[in-house]
Amino acid sequence: MTECAVHVVQSGLRHFLPACLFADRLLGVLRLVQCHRALCAGWSHTDVGHPCARDGVVSGLDEALASCRAASPARSDGAFVDEIEAGWQALLATRGQLSAEMAFLRHSRLIEQILGRIGLLAEQWPGLDREQDRLVSDYARQLPALAECLGQIRGMCCGVAAQGGCTAFKRTRLLFLCSSAQALLVTAYQCYRGIAPPVEALVARTATESLVHIVRAGFLRERVDYPVAAFYKTATESIDTVFAWIERIGADLKDSVGVNQE
Repeated sequence: MTECAVHVVQSGLRHFLPACLFADRLLGVLRLVQCHRALCAGWSHTDVGHPCARDGVVSGLDEALASCRAASPARSDGAFVDEIEAGWQALLATRGQLSAEMAFLRHSRLIEQILGRIGLLAEQWPGLDREQDRLVSDYARQLPALAECLGQIRGMCCGVAAQGGCTAFKRTRLLFLCSSAQALLVTAYQCYRGIAPPVEALVARTATESLVHIVRAGFLRERVDYPVAAFYKTATESIDTVFAWIERIGADLKDSVGVNQE
């Protein structure tokens, strides 16, 4: 390896840990925006009956954004947090003015921005070996995409359960999301070829497959009779297992990179 190449590798590893910490904070923001989207979909007109107070999610998101800003490794990252916060505040300002479909779309666009930034951060981590690179792909791309896929399922199904019916368009969309979740799960598991996956991966796989089964069995029909709060709880538990898997991979990456730097 040339001296220049060694410098690139060492520079990449040196910047990995702060960038990974920033990605962790972005994932925290992502998680709360997803939660708020589902609450708005299932309980559009009142806070009564929410499984968790929507105001609590809002205050938690404000704290998560502040934590994200404090962890920004570069000025451009801080500017990105400002952009997300502006989009979030604009979304809150329209509360009660948007249709359920438009509110869902506005939340999803904000989430897309965050997912894109996490993927971009991962592209700037040179110097990782092949095994680490596969883990980075799961940490920054496959598993956040899976969490968002399940998050959209949660939001759509909460709205469907609240309305008591599922339109043909929503049935088609939910079918696509279920298939996408299963495909992302298979792709994420590819990094464990020949080795035993961690318990977090096994739990997330079971929870994802269970949620997909519930949706296929109970929501892909014209009339739906499923308690909103019960589905929200089940879907949230499934999504939480995916984030636990992401956290495990993040911890493993930090440990391995720390060893390589020593």
